[in-house]
Parts: sequence; structure tokens; C-alpha cells
Amino acid sequence: MKLQERASTAGWIPLAAALSAVILLWDLVELPGILQFDHFAFGDSGSNLTIFYLVSHGYRPVIDFGYAYGLLSILADMIWFRAVPLTPVGYIAASVLCQLGVACGLARTARALALRPIQLVFLLVAVGRAVMPTYWNFAHGLEAVLISAAMAEQARGARANALGLTTAAVFAKPSMGFVYSALLLALIALRLYRRGSITLSAWFNQIKLAAAVGISLGAVLGVVFGADLLWRTVIPISGAANYRTMKMGFFGADGSTFWHPPHASWHYYPGTMIGLWAAATVYLVWAAIPAAARLWRGLATKSESAETRRDEIIFSCALLHLAFIFFFYGLAGSWNYYSYLLIAGAAAVPVDTRFRRGAVGALIVIAGGTYYGVIQSSISDWRGMSRSRVTANLWSLPAARNDWTTVLAMSEGRRAVALHYAGAVEILFPQFEPASGTYFTPALESAPEIQREVARIDSAGIIVVPTLPGWGGPAATPQTDRALARFKLTARTANFSVYEPR
Repeated sequence: MKLQERASTAGWIPLAAALSAVILLWDLVELPGILQFDHFAFGDSGSNLTIFYLVSHGYRPVIDFGYAYGLLSILADMIWFRAVPLTPVGYIAASVLCQLGVACGLARTARALALRPIQLVFLLVAVGRAVMPTYWNFAHGLEAVLISAAMAEQARGARANALGLTTAAVFAKPSMGFVYSALLLALIALRLYRRGSITLSAWFNQIKLAAAVGISLGAVLGVVFGADLLWRTVIPISGAANYRTMKMGFFGADGSTFWHPPHASWHYYPGTMIGLWAAATVYLVWAAIPAAARLWRGLATKSESAETRRDEIIFSCALLHLAFIFFFYGLAGSWNYYSYLLIAGAAAVPVDTRFRRGAVGALIVIAGGTYYGVIQSSISDWRGMSRSRVTANLWSLPAARNDWTTVLAMSEGRRAVALHYAGAVEILFPQFEPASGTYFTPALESAPEIQREVARIDSAGIIVVPTLPGWGGPAATPQTDRALARFKLTARTANFSVYEPR
């Protein structure tokens, strides 16, 4: 494709700044929840700190500890935490950078498609729901930046550049990058075929950047981590097994509580994200059907108009969103993994009729209404939570803080072990025995990790298991159950259980 046939993204910086300002505003509103003690001590966010610790001490992901993402994310983790302190604030700084990267991708896409003012208003209102308030793992944030950048390149007609970025996304998180890459390859192949120019040289020109990216990243990651780990993480074997074992999915027992929670009334739908999510999904899929037909008819054209590129983005976002629903959706809170694709695709739908302008207006109102729950819970957090040295200067509710104070007092001067499925309590509180792994969940736990966990239990003078809402202990195994048999429950609070030798 000639350079002059590509759309310009000039003027995207002011829009990116506006989107970033909205994102940062919502980050500030949700700050106590983002920097919550529970999330970092015993949840996924803290595992980013633990992964750095484990890799720095010679442990290998997948083999020595559970890990379901790509090695590029661990490499980013290692580089980042050598530049900033290994703290929750250090990780949140990385998460914010990823959010701003997604904002840049959305802004470049909007400028390439020349979105009209009402479409930009929808993007500005909904962007706070298009990005996660904090990414649960480096992998989620890095993948979001790469895929949103790929979407921007595709929007300007540079599919080869987009393919290079989606190839990199596979090394960050082996899921949506595969689907997006396959889609781009199909679009490239169809266009070359319909033009009658599907020659080896033409094909090579389109995939050479992606090949260079794949070979380069594969070589670097293979040297740093080992070739055996490279193929284990590029092919999502453990992640898929974890999904099957825990019966995750949009229609699974937990995933379905997002769109149909028990005892929910109609008030749940307009006041939470599901209202926007459902309406935008219907709107995007409805627009993608004629867009796909127009795209097919226009594949043989020599030049690519703004309408053709717009149709391609609408169709691509719809297809990727459906792939997420049917293949990659995990637990109830997974809706925000790829919501930027849904929002970007809905924003790209043309507003050339009164009905469509009305539909976008309705989406703007619905998007604004979804913040009611966010604001309500954030006000409650700001009023009810506070930071304390007891909780490593992270926010917590008084009950959790008081219970943790009791646990620390009981553990003082003793060989204390915390058993949890994820988190970084051992880094935040060095008086606990060092972590032996992370992501103690079915199909992710490795044999060496289980052995080290048994050794920790055997050496413990006191064991602490969190019972905080949403952040429980690790998945039970026969080995750990046998090791725990010599302990008895000696104290129980609302948020923790304490065990001591019999």
C-alpha cells in the first residue's frame, strides 16, 4: 500500500490528552479501591510484585510457579521494577502508563476515521469504562496498549504495521493477539486475491514486519527465559486448562453473574456496566453486518476510502468482541479486559442518519448512567477506608485493618506463613516467610511450587489464611492438605483464619 493511500492521524494528541484526563479523573475517584490492601496483599495486583521476586531469585514461570500469560509481560515487569520501587504504587504507575497508551491508540483511531463530534462525545463519556481502573497483571495492560495501537494502524490502512503489533501482543498475552493476527492475515490475503496480486513478493511485503517482530521477540525471550518456556507461554496451554478446570466463561456459573446476577431487578441494568455493554454490543454487531457486506464488495478497489477503513474497523471490533465473549471471557469481572474494543467499535459506527445519531445519543446517556455505581461505591470507599502503616500504607476498611493488626501481633517473633492464591503479602510484610509461588489455582500450580509450599507449611510456627471477600486461600492439593493436617484452627476473625501446630 502506498503511503498516500493511508489515512492521517494528525491532530490526535489533543484528543489523547482529553481521553487521558478523563481516565485519570476516574482513577482518582476510584483511588482507595485501586490501592486497596486486599488487592495487593492477597489478590492479582500484588502478584506482579511476587513474580518479580520469584524470577529475580531464579524461579521459572510455568515450571517453578503458576503463570498463564506471556514472557514479554514478565520481561516488562523485570525492566520496570529495576527502574521504580517494588511497591504497589510502583505497579500502579505502570498501569497508568498502559491506560494512557490505550488512550493514545483510541485517539489515533478516532482521527484516522474522522469521527464526528457526537461520536467523540461518546468516546469521551465511555472511555472511563473502556479501560480498566487498574490492570490485574502486566500482561493485560501491555496487551491492551499493543492491540489498541494495532487498531489505530489498521484504521489508517497500515495492516502490515497492525500485524506487527498483534504479533507482539501474542508474546504479552497469548489470546486476542492470535485472533486479531488471523483476522488481519485474512483481510490481507482477501485483498491481494481480489486484486489479482497475490504474489510471493506482495505477500512478503505485508508480513515481513510481523515476521521480524516475531523472530526478534522470540529470540530475545528465548535467550532470557529459555526456548522451552517460550513455547509453553506462547501456546496458552495452562491458561486454557485453568479456564476448563474452573469452568470459566461468559455463560459459566460465575461469568453469568455479570449479565444475570441472582435476584437482580431491572434497576441493575441501566445503572451498571452491563447496560452499556449489552446496548453497545447489539449496536456494534447490528452495524457490523452491513459493514462486512460493503467491505467484501470493496475488497477489489485499488484505493481505500475512509468508509472502507471505517467498515473494516467496525467489522474487526465486532468479531474480536464476539471472540472475547465466546472464547476468552473468564469470571464475572472479566468484562473490562477488552471493553476498549467494544467502545471503539461502537464509536466508529457512522452517524449519517437521524436514527443512528439518536442511537449514539442513547449510548451516551447509558454510558453516563453506568458511573452511578462507580461513584456510589467510591464515595463509600473514601468515607469508610483509610491508609495505615499496619496495612503498608494501603487503603482498607476498619474491620480488615483491625483483623490484620491481630494477625500481625500473633505472628510476631514466630515463623509465620501466609497461604493465599495470589498477592504480595510476603513482600509488603517481610516478617512472613518468602513466597514460594503465585497463582495457586487449579491447572496452574506446578509440582515444584506445591513442594515448596509443603516445605513452607512444614516449617511454619503459625499459618495465616485470608478469608477476605474475593481473596481466599490457595486451591487445596492432596500434598498441602496432608501438611496442614498437623495444624489446628486457633483463631478466626471476619477476614482471616489462624492455624497453629496441634
